[in-house]
Amino acid sequence: MDRSSFLQGQSQDSSGRLAQWISHVMQSPTSQVASTDELQETEHEVALLLSNEYHPHFYQQLPDFIKELLTRGTEATVLYAPLLYHLAGCRSCHTAYVELYDALRYALGSVPARQQLGQGTRTLAATPSRMLAHLCQSLITQAEALLKQARHEHRDQDEAARSLLQLALQVSAHITQSTVRRQALQNLVPVANLFKGPDAPGSIPPAIQTYTPGLVGTGVRRGTGTRLNETLSRSSQNEQPVIHLQARQLEATIQQQGEQLELHIQGLAEEVHGQRLEISLPLGGITELVHWQGGDPRAIRSASSVDATGALVMPLGTTTLQLSRPEERNLLEGLFSQVEVRAIA
Repeated sequence: MDRSSFLQGQSQDSSGRLAQWISHVMQSPTSQVASTDELQETEHEVALLLSNEYHPHFYQQLPDFIKELLTRGTEATVLYAPLLYHLAGCRSCHTAYVELYDALRYALGSVPARQQLGQGTRTLAATPSRMLAHLCQSLITQAEALLKQARHEHRDQDEAARSLLQLALQVSAHITQSTVRRQALQNLVPVANLFKGPDAPGSIPPAIQTYTPGLVGTGVRRGTGTRLNETLSRSSQNEQPVIHLQARQLEATIQQQGEQLELHIQGLAEEVHGQRLEISLPLGGITELVHWQGGDPRAIRSASSVDATGALVMPLGTTTLQLSRPEERNLLEGLFSQVEVRAIA
């Protein structure tokens, strides 16, 4: 039974028709119905920002269901029959399904760029930011559950989990509100850290500063930070696209020269003057869109030392992405969600 016939039948004794349909697909000799464990994840793995009208148990299945629809077609309806039954009677979850279907269909490249999707009027950029944020959170949560289960079962699921995190980054780039975009990716760094496994105590020295994306000109230290204020003002006047980073009362920027990404730091403490630095990017290994300096984004070493004013400019890597393009800038900002700075002894 096709979707239009199914929806039409819903208004005429929907429960009976739906029961007949589910009975039909589950009795198909070629069908393989997924077990309950395969159709649900434990509630403690879910950290979605949903209102009370949504049902997390079913909502978290939507990305997997939609991906199955886009890749395997009607076979997915057999695997997710309970979810379909729920969507038939829950307006909120059905609306979420429509929103996420449009977003995933576009993000997975199932339609050409700029083509209108779904209902004929919606594109990924036009999808409500709240729904895109929910999608990102769901993808990150699924990657976390996949990595933890793989570790428990001694299996390698790194590539599958990495693809989920890549998709979350790609979707987040279309969220125009910076605060919503950062909320959508708030769990991305902890999940990415699962790839490397637990580190031995004391194996990694503590960071002298940990930078995260911040707003221009907020909380900058006076005195040694004055030069940075001047730098920020000049870059704003020249309309140079940058990513602003913040660590306590210090600020730094990611700037671009051609295809080269550079980290500009000023105002570092006197005890690191004259020392070289090592930069660690927990999210650097998620995507290959940037060719990182030295090959390891968790250990990028500066060629020069911090100068007498506490400043340092160091290359990080090259990329064809451009900070001047809003969506590509958002994607790069996501990669720099956390920048750890350590001194090299």
